[in-house]
Amino acid sequence: GVQTCALPIFEFYVESLRQPHEKIDGKTYNVGFENHTVMHIAEMVRDVVGKGTEIVVTPTDDLRSYHISSDKVRRELGFVAKHTITNAAEDLVRAFHDGKIPNWASDPRYVNIKLMKSVSLK
Repeated sequence: GVQTCALPIFEFYVESLRQPHEKIDGKTYNVGFENHTVMHIAEMVRDVVGKGTEIVVTPTDDLRSYHISSDKVRRELGFVAKHTITNAAEDLVRAFHDGKIPNWASDPRYVNIKLMKSVSLK
């Protein structure tokens, strides 16, 4: 299958299943390996898929910042992500090339908005 373990959040889901539920029940954790700007992430992905790939910037009024700290999850559960954004991009490119992500453009599982609409989330 697809090597989804390259995604830190997936690694955390697996690790959380190993924890006693009373240790994590009702708690919120930020999970990440690295903290980058959206543009830097786009540049890292471009470096994996091909230097000639164009990055298109769409103007927005959304000024949210996604600076996170994974100190709490490391301190309380000892969890440290093992894979980087580059690892995730490499795994996805390999999966696309191997045909392991069928119907990626139309399957709502691969687009958050489509998935939320399909389960009636607004």
